Amino acid sequence: MAKKKNYQAKTLPQNLTVEIASARDEIPLFGGVFPNPDKVIQARGGAKGLEIYEDLETDAHVRTVIDKRKRAVTSREWVVNEADESPEADAAAELVRKHISKLGFDRVTKGFLDGINKGFSIGEVMWAVDEEDGSIRPTEIRFRKQQRFTFTIGDNGYELRLLTTADPFKGEALPERKFIKFTFDERYENPYGFALGNSLFWPVFFKRKGITFWLVFCDKYGTPTTIGKYPTSATSDERRILREALEAIANDSGIVVPQGMEVSLLEAAKSGIDTYEKLVRYMDEQISEVVLGETGTTNQSGTGGSNARDRVGNEVRLETAKADGDALCECLNNTLVKWIIDLNMPGAPYPQVWRNFEEAEDLTQKADRDTKLGQAGVKFKKGYFMREYNLQEDDFDLADATTPPTDQPPGRPVNFAISPEQIHEDIRKALGMPDKDEVRATRSRNAVEGLIDDMKPEDLQKQAEGILAPIIKLIENGQSYEQIMTDLVETYDGLSFKALTEMLERAYFVAAVWGRLNAR
Repeated sequence: MAKKKNYQAKTLPQNLTVEIASARDEIPLFGGVFPNPDKVIQARGGAKGLEIYEDLETDAHVRTVIDKRKRAVTSREWVVNEADESPEADAAAELVRKHISKLGFDRVTKGFLDGINKGFSIGEVMWAVDEEDGSIRPTEIRFRKQQRFTFTIGDNGYELRLLTTADPFKGEALPERKFIKFTFDERYENPYGFALGNSLFWPVFFKRKGITFWLVFCDKYGTPTTIGKYPTSATSDERRILREALEAIANDSGIVVPQGMEVSLLEAAKSGIDTYEKLVRYMDEQISEVVLGETGTTNQSGTGGSNARDRVGNEVRLETAKADGDALCECLNNTLVKWIIDLNMPGAPYPQVWRNFEEAEDLTQKADRDTKLGQAGVKFKKGYFMREYNLQEDDFDLADATTPPTDQPPGRPVNFAISPEQIHEDIRKALGMPDKDEVRATRSRNAVEGLIDDMKPEDLQKQAEGILAPIIKLIENGQSYEQIMTDLVETYDGLSFKALTEMLERAYFVAAVWGRLNAR
């Protein structure tokens, strides 16, 4: 552990501790009121102000992508973390956890995230005494229109004020622990935030103009313009009759005109019919880029899907949602959470509320990994599977596979109830006997078949004693034929191959007979 260094106290020059490039010196203030520096609002908003950004959400695509961005945050579970491991910190976290659960945290989150489009959001906290334990808790957060508030610059920085009929210009001061302001993308000391509506305004504007021209084009193309021609000698009544005939074309299947008059249709050209559609779709893609940071899940161009693109898009959405969630939680930790503790447990360490954005591990990939590790020789304990795969104790039923019979020594269980043919085949494979050795194979099968019927348990016991017992133990504990042969060679070093072969055959024979007798 690195040794803590003690620095000598020094006196800082005054110009390093005071603010020099303050916002109050950059933007002229009118009566101390700080105006919203948003250029779109200044140029296009007029008296409507922030209402032009609220109007953007009447566009179907804008509404969809903004709601998707909000749901990406509210879909994550929230947690309250203790400040430290002390009992007081634990009690403070439990109090905040209890109050937030009653508050409806997802609804509160969605309300504050309204500031994404408008730059900032204001929530008024309603307090009450809890009937269960007598603590002071927030019963509701009511969200207010941003247009009702303004900011002034005082000695302590920006001050949020409420515009009222008594003071519609500078507004009235607000009480403590009452109003929470969440600012989206606060920069350059701008308390109004950098609204996403600033970047959405022009794509929505051009999209609406494109749709307007598109509708006009469809009207011209779907319903041709009628043309009526009358001779120069036509009277006023004749011209009126022709005009009424043209108007009747839209509703009647047939018309009547005087002789000498002509009616024709002027059809619009079909070229360029997809130009307006391309413009509208392009603007929708720009809206998706601004709000979500990607277009993969909202692209309607029909160009087909891409797995790699969708993965990248999902990562971008996750990063965006995490940034929104962290920013809002930081705001609430500095306001609502602290207020709850200060009103109920003054001096207690402040807990913190966060949204959990950790992705759950893919169990399929984990299972594939564990399978490969098992094949490589790694042995896992039951506790590992319970922990990693969220299994319970009673989920396991390994008695048949792991528990040896009570009448044989512990070790890896072996299936003794096998046929003589299988015993011979195992012996042949273990010893490398060629298939052409049919004489020996037949002799082995006949010997096993004949001796099983004549063998008695007491004779078998004698055979199992002495030299066969270690061999059977080696077979039980062996993981493969190669390992069994290696262990046999090491155990009976110097024994001839022929003698070793006979011992192994007898060991397999005893094992099979034991199983057959037990089965009987």
